[in-house]
Amino acid sequence: MTPAEETAVPEPSLIAAFDAAQQRHTEAVAELVPLLVEMALATVAEALPDADTLETEGEMNEDWAFTLRIQRVLDADGGVLYDVSSVHDDSEVETTIDEVGLDYLDLLLDITGDDYLGRQTIRRRSDLRS
Repeated sequence: MTPAEETAVPEPSLIAAFDAAQQRHTEAVAELVPLLVEMALATVAEALPDADTLETEGEMNEDWAFTLRIQRVLDADGGVLYDVSSVHDDSEVETTIDEVGLDYLDLLLDITGDDYLGRQTIRRRSDLRS
C-alpha cells in the first residue's frame, strides 16, 4: 500500500464524530418537519380561518431553485378556500400564501430532499403528507 492509500481512510474517531453528527441531523429534521408544517398551516389559517389542507407543487423553477408552492387550500370538508388559478378577493390571502411558500415550505423542501417534489397534500390533523 502506498502512503496515499493508507491515509485515504478517515480515523475511527472522525468516522464516529461524523456518524454522531449525522444522527443529530436526522433527529433535528424529524423534529423540524412537523413544526414547519404546523407553522405553514397556522399562518395560512390566520388569513383563511377554516384552512385544514394545503395542496402543494414542489419543483425546480427557471432559476434552478427548488420551490414548494401552495396550489390550493381546503377546509376540513374538502371545500376550496384558495386556488392559485384564480385571484382571491382578499389580497392579504395572496400575500400570506406567497410568504408561507418562501418562509416555511421552501425550507421544508430543502431539508427533506425530494420528498415534497411534485404534487403533495399536507393536512393539519396528521402533520404528514399523503
